[in-house]
Amino acid sequence: MKSQEALALLRKHGASEGVIGHVKKVRDYALEIAREAGADLELVEAGALLHDIGRSKTHGIDHAVVGAEILRREGVDPRIVRIVERHVGAGITKEEARWLGLPPKDYIPQTLEEKIVCHADNLTGDRRRINIHEALDKALKKWSPGAADRLVQMHFDVFRPQEAELLRCDKEAVERSIGKLDVLYKIYPRGEGCRVAAYGHDAKKAAARLRSLKA
Repeated sequence: MKSQEALALLRKHGASEGVIGHVKKVRDYALEIAREAGADLELVEAGALLHDIGRSKTHGIDHAVVGAEILRREGVDPRIVRIVERHVGAGITKEEARWLGLPPKDYIPQTLEEKIVCHADNLTGDRRRINIHEALDKALKKWSPGAADRLVQMHFDVFRPQEAELLRCDKEAVERSIGKLDVLYKIYPRGEGCRVAAYGHDAKKAAARLRSLKA
């Protein structure tokens, strides 16, 4: 599905200009991530543009389920339907769905494209991108612990790491070097040294800072 077709569907079903503006921002970030990750760009673009089509009917947590049903009736590619159905939060388990009053099924993103759209949505506010630390802080305050953990794992799943080798592993120095950059990182010990892998929008910048650390 081409972007013009997706936008036409949004307007056909009465999506507001605010929703259309938001999904375009999510589309832009999702494509940026998808290019680096080697994902299906056309599928990511269509899923990102249509992920909030259900908000033409409801702004409740059920908007993903409603949106998926709209797209099924329209005969849209099932892969796009699943992106829309599974984009809320960092995915919703069958148990969480039952508690939330949704049809009891698993809404956890499975494919790379599903994860990219879901995560790009979490990293896109109404008016601006937000970094992973802001998104995680929001998740810890409003989501279940399991959902917050899924957000972290999804970050590692969709971003390709940028790595730096350190001859002496100083975790405090690593933390100071990375600071407030828009990344999460993993440390892999290697004798007295370590390999640090940074994931996220500022990963290249983080890796460059780490490489500049003196042994």
